[in-house]
Amino acid sequence: MTALTPSLAIVAARLPSPPTSAELLDADVAGTPPDWRGIAVPEHLMERFARRSDAAPLAGRPIAGGQIHLLARCPGFGAVLLDAWDSTRQRWRGWLVTPDTSYADACGLVVEERDAPADPRAGVVLCDMPMTLAVTDLGACLGVFSQERLQAARWLETHGRANGATAAPGVIARVALPGDGYALTGTPLSSELGKDGRVAYRQLLRQGLQQLQIAPADAAAPQLTPIKAANASRWLKIVTAVAASVMVVQSAWLFLPKDQAVVGNAEFRSGSGSGVETGVRFRVLFRAEATEAEIRTWLQREQLEIVAGPDTLGAFTVLSRDRQKVLPPPGPGNPLAVINP
Repeated sequence: MTALTPSLAIVAARLPSPPTSAELLDADVAGTPPDWRGIAVPEHLMERFARRSDAAPLAGRPIAGGQIHLLARCPGFGAVLLDAWDSTRQRWRGWLVTPDTSYADACGLVVEERDAPADPRAGVVLCDMPMTLAVTDLGACLGVFSQERLQAARWLETHGRANGATAAPGVIARVALPGDGYALTGTPLSSELGKDGRVAYRQLLRQGLQQLQIAPADAAAPQLTPIKAANASRWLKIVTAVAASVMVVQSAWLFLPKDQAVVGNAEFRSGSGSGVETGVRFRVLFRAEATEAEIRTWLQREQLEIVAGPDTLGAFTVLSRDRQKVLPPPGPGNPLAVINP
């Protein structure tokens, strides 16, 4: 197969710029009361629930090349697209997969409709981050790539960096592949220090892989030494939240509308001509097996509304106008798995 120099063609998606902190503050005091609709789950989240439900039967598949599997030791961190089995080292070779499509660079293969069914936690294959894993490192299967798509990932790993386009964080475009194929991918990383949040994002991901003791595919014998830190036990839990904050400040959001770009557990206050309304937000993780209908029923019963999420940990932000609101603990009768993850 003749190697081609990658070139960007049609821009497939241009992501909106994230709101500034001032804009978020203005939204809180704008005087417009929250829209308390009968359906508490926004449409874009219902679509993600549907995608997750469609991909659920894949979870227990026997491991094979072309499959996307969660990282068993830290499912919230990411997943891996399996390429091939190395019988000599008794390990799988593959590429890191994250839900954060807006961080795609020229080596990032965006998961599309033609890859369905695919869990929304599989958003982009970072073909510039190959790694090797033992079978015990693999969790549930999130999706299955065709051989054509697997070949696209291999090609982007080798040729993606030759993309001569201008760096543009948040832009997704079509790239021609050998033959008549194409891939949706991002633009090259910026070389200007501090100008491209995708650079910091990859640094965080590499530190996370080091903490998990997952070796890059090009590392021969020596294994990575785990990071020694006083908060090492908590580090894996917060690394993706840190990455998300980088995206808010320096990059762009793919899934959330601008008016829903509120993340965190914080009290808010919105002013209006007739007085002041107050409320409180909570970050929550729902059980993996919880259905959209179960979550919707619970939200209506508790008078809550989803206002943000899911973030890179899979957590949602829910809003209550009752300042004294206390969420019921996870257990029978509600779909919660963790409050304030």
